[in-house]
Amino acid sequence: MGVLLVILGALSWASSGVMAESLFKKSYSVEWVNLYRLLFSGLFLAFLSFSPKKMQLFTNMKEFLSLLCFSVFGLLLAQFAYFKAIFYIDAGTATMIQYSAPLFIMLFLCVRNKILPRKIDIFALILLVVALFFLAFKGEFSLEKLNFWGFFWGILGAFGVVYYSLGARGIIQKYGVVFVLAWASLIDTGVLWVLVGGEIPSYAFNLIDYGTMLGIIFVGTILAFSLYLKGLERVGALRASMIACIEPVAAAVMTCVLLGTKYSWLDIAGFVLILFAVFLNTRAK
Repeated sequence: MGVLLVILGALSWASSGVMAESLFKKSYSVEWVNLYRLLFSGLFLAFLSFSPKKMQLFTNMKEFLSLLCFSVFGLLLAQFAYFKAIFYIDAGTATMIQYSAPLFIMLFLCVRNKILPRKIDIFALILLVVALFFLAFKGEFSLEKLNFWGFFWGILGAFGVVYYSLGARGIIQKYGVVFVLAWASLIDTGVLWVLVGGEIPSYAFNLIDYGTMLGIIFVGTILAFSLYLKGLERVGALRASMIACIEPVAAAVMTCVLLGTKYSWLDIAGFVLILFAVFLNTRAK
């Protein structure tokens, strides 16, 4: 059951990127999709996790600053940059690039703890660099073919995952991950509202687009988060992270089948190298 829950959570996460790409192809803005995703998922999670005792977080300046940093440099950077990467490239490639985050986490921890990475970690980093090189040029080694902004936002999203994974550990342990994630989402909604000039984006979308947006909010965000955490409780973090390898693969397959995205052999080689590099990295304690 734990394995099944993790798989379903990973598939739900993968679907959010594909659904977002379908909206971007119809000229919906990244800011609009992210604003409504964060707003409604934040409200829903805040309702589930509300407790008067937990509201003391907002009276403790140190804890509140930790929440703000987690909101902007963790959650917002991970989600907004990820969707920006999808806008410039595609959901499959963007998911693969962001999935390289565990290697950056390992590198950061080595620097912070003043220890050298193992040989297998260095090898994994070399594989990652080669894979990102393949994906950046989309199989054609020419500066004219370099998708700079897609690659830039993809890497930035991966760094967002690093902070998302390591930041705010204290308040998460004290108040619970759902409560922290809920308020981080609502704070990020305000940040995006300022970025769009203080106006709430609106579109005359049809029923399909409306359903797609609901799918991003409830299936690709709330359901994905809930399923993955429940599965993680049963199988453990290491096994869950290994099973979650299905997420970028599923995103690439869905993008290819549903949206007609075509990948070169070098793209596929880059995907395989990233998955193998992450596999080598997660074998470490």
